[in-house]
Parts: sequence; C-alpha cells; structure tokens
Amino acid sequence: MNAHASGDSAHAISRPELPDDPADLFVVLYDLLPDEHFQGQEAIEWVHDPAVRVRADQVCTSVLKAGRVTAELAAEIAAEIQVPGGRATFAVLTGLDWALGSVNPFSPCYDEPTMAWLARRYIQYNRLNNPRGATAGLLLPRCTRPGKVLAEWTGKPDFFNVHRVTPDNCRRIRLGRIPDRNDPAFSGGKPISVGAVPMLEKYTELEFAQEKKNGAMRYRITPSTARLQDRVGQVIRNLGESEAVIGVLPESTLSEPLLERWDDLRGELPEDSALQWILLGTGPVGDSDPKPNRAVLVDCLTGRAVLQQDKMAGFTLTADLAAQWRLPLTTHNGLAVEDITRGLHVTVLESSLGRIAVLICEDIKQSVGWAAKLQALGVSHIFVPLFAAPITREWAAWERQAAQHCVEEFGAWVVLVNSLAIGAEMRTAAPDTDSEDDTGRMDNAFNCVVVGPRTRKPVKYGDYDTQFCRADSAAGVSRVVFRNRTKLDAPGDGDRPTLPTVERGWASW
Repeated sequence: MNAHASGDSAHAISRPELPDDPADLFVVLYDLLPDEHFQGQEAIEWVHDPAVRVRADQVCTSVLKAGRVTAELAAEIAAEIQVPGGRATFAVLTGLDWALGSVNPFSPCYDEPTMAWLARRYIQYNRLNNPRGATAGLLLPRCTRPGKVLAEWTGKPDFFNVHRVTPDNCRRIRLGRIPDRNDPAFSGGKPISVGAVPMLEKYTELEFAQEKKNGAMRYRITPSTARLQDRVGQVIRNLGESEAVIGVLPESTLSEPLLERWDDLRGELPEDSALQWILLGTGPVGDSDPKPNRAVLVDCLTGRAVLQQDKMAGFTLTADLAAQWRLPLTTHNGLAVEDITRGLHVTVLESSLGRIAVLICEDIKQSVGWAAKLQALGVSHIFVPLFAAPITREWAAWERQAAQHCVEEFGAWVVLVNSLAIGAEMRTAAPDTDSEDDTGRMDNAFNCVVVGPRTRKPVKYGDYDTQFCRADSAAGVSRVVFRNRTKLDAPGDGDRPTLPTVERGWASW
C-alpha cells in the first residue's frame, strides 16, 4: 500500500469501523499509517513531542482502566485520525502499544487484571489480535530487537513493542506454542545453560548410502543404531549430571530406532536434573519417500515431541568437499544431491524462553526465503544442528557469519552444534598445525558456538557475544573455552568449565 492509498483509507474510515479490541485497533491503525513517515526524521520528532506522549498516556490509561477501547475513546480516535499528517494516529498507536505491554510476558509491566482476557487469547491462539476478527495476519508481543548498531530507530517496526506480522510473512510459517506442561517457565535475569553434545566421533558411526537417479547422484547419511544406542544412555546421564537446561545434538544423529531408544532411556535422567528440553539432532524420521532430514525437540519430563522441523535446503556435495572431508561418497559430474524430502515450513513456537525455531545446517545459510519472515515474527532463539567441518575462532566461516546475521537482524541467540566426525577425518588434531590442549584437540577447533547480542544497544560493529565450546568426547557436554577473545581459566580441583548460556527474550521500552 502506498502513501496515497494509506492516506485515502485513513480518511475514509468511519467511527463504527473502529474496533473496541485494543489489539485489533492497533493493527487497523498501524496498517493505515504510511511507512513513509518513518523513513526520515518525522516519526523521530513525534517520539520527542511532549503532546504526543501526553496523548499516548491518556490512551494507555483509558485502555488499562476499562480493559477495552471505550466508545468515548473510539469516538475521539475516529476524529483524531482524520487530521492529515499522521501525528495523531502515531500518538494513539503509542498509547495502545504501551497498554499491550501489560500482556507481554517479556515486559516488566506484565499482568494487568483488566487485560487478563487478552493474555488468555494470546496463550490460546498465539496472537494478540482476534483470530475471528477483521484483521488479517498477526500481532505478537515483542521479545527481541535487532542487535545492530542504531543511533535511532530507522523503520516503522522499531517504534513499537509488538510485532505486526502481515499475511505474506505468515506464509509457510507454522506458529505454535509449547504447552505449559512442557514449558520450563524460564524467568528473566538468569542465564540459561545449554548442553551441546557432539554424539558422533567418527564416520564408522554413520551409514552412507548413495544411488544415481534421475541423472544425479543422491546420497543419504544415517546414524548407526548399533553403534550409537549405548551412547544414548551415556549422553542422557552426562546431560542430566550437568547443569544444562536445554540439550542440543548435531545433524545426522537421529533415526526412528534411535528416537525410540531416547524415549526408552529418558527415565535415566537423575531426579534433580535441570534438563528440560533435548533437541535430539536430526536424521531420517518420517513417512515420506525419501524421508525428510528431521529435527525433533522433546520435553524431558513427558517425552513429548514439542517441535519437529524438516530441513528445507538440501545440501549439494561437491567432489572437492567430499575429498577434503574424506567422505566415503562419490559424485556424478562433480556433484551429489542430499536425498531427502525437503520441508516447506519453518516451525516457530511461543515459549517462556522466547520465540524459538530450529534451522538445520544449510537452512541458516540459504536464508532468502525465511529471513524476513523470522525478523517480522521476532524470533529470539534459533537452534542449528550442523554436519560440517569444525568451527574455528580465527575466522568466521559460513555458519558463524549466518549466526551473526541473525543477531544483527533479529537480535536472536543462535546455538550452532556440530559433531566431531568430520574433524576427526580431517585430522584437526595434527600437532604440527597448532598447539594442542590436554585432550589432543586443537585450540582453534570447536564443536559448539553460541552467538548472541552482547548488549541490547550495541555501539560497535561486530560486537557479538560469542562462546566457543568444546566437548572432550562424543558423549561429553561441551564447555566454554573462549568467550569472545578471552580464554577462560582452567577449572580448579572439583570444578567444571562453564556451560554456554543464552538469555531469555526481553521487551524494550
């Protein structure tokens, strides 16, 4: 909608068309206010206008007192938005935005009794606007802001503490919620520990298959049930004895038999374990032919799968990469195609941690199809299982670059988790290439990296919080070796190195 069309629609609106639902009214007015007001200094001047703030406070107070937009307030707003220029509409939107903060669980002013009905709607339908109302798309509470350097807000979404998600940005997004009984009820202010386990040590723990079909070589990588079923129990015990709240495994570590094994052994978690969720890696799980490469996130208490995500971007293997990684696979005309049924949707879940998603390896690199959607939704945490070469600290390869992009554009915490298998084949521990630590692994090779915003208002480019982590075995839990440029001190007797952490989502005011 262009500026003229927006203006014409705004002037044409009549008093009865204004909903008394504050979330629906926000959507109506937000969509009517042209983006052009936010491209220069005009909206910034509105923010600093005392009259705008006074009117916003009046709107907010009225809505919070009544729990709705009263008929009197609706009449006032209907008259105000007829005034050309957009300032009055912006003032009303700001007041509605403040009032909606009372139903944002990531807001410091959460839980206003008069707005409890709207909080219940959000929990039931995963949106603030009425799913049966006249507004299309979504209105969601904010739980993150882009982590890029900004001296002042530069786009319309920046000015508000809700996310307006258009119908176009809802396409191929499955928005859901982790049920309360499966949600650990994360609280603000305390870092949340992540237990990243490599699971795979070498290629003998994998089964490689390939065939030429339809003119292309196709390959499949499946974890060996016989070699990994005992390791499942070791991993459960190690995670349970750590302080990890969320466990994450890499790509190519899951199959249907192993999924059953996880469920059978879940009861071996210690009673005092902090572990709440485990992302069981990815693998051929499903009914299609070929099977998808599917990630499964389970609740540790009930064993319920609370999130499933199919890999969307199949990885094309090249002859030189197969040689570099020493994969027991061949290519046809130099290429081999991942033999999977690719996913069409990104699953995004509301939770007390934030708005979470899983992207599988190549998915986070091939981001054109989903990046704008996840930014519009305000995704705050992304878990990324990898099957890749070891992550290095000296330079940011594709996976760290992609994670940093998510931090800048969404403000998301990104957890990258890799296995040890490719690194073992590439002999990253060769003593003539770098100094070794006492595990025989390279100081510059890591199987887990967590990237997030170091501050909520960055003033330097590239200012990310980056935790470089390493596990001492395939069943071990990865510990932080470097945090940014600082190498952590070796632990004393009886102490264990720290686990990587993420922070809960937050709403900015």
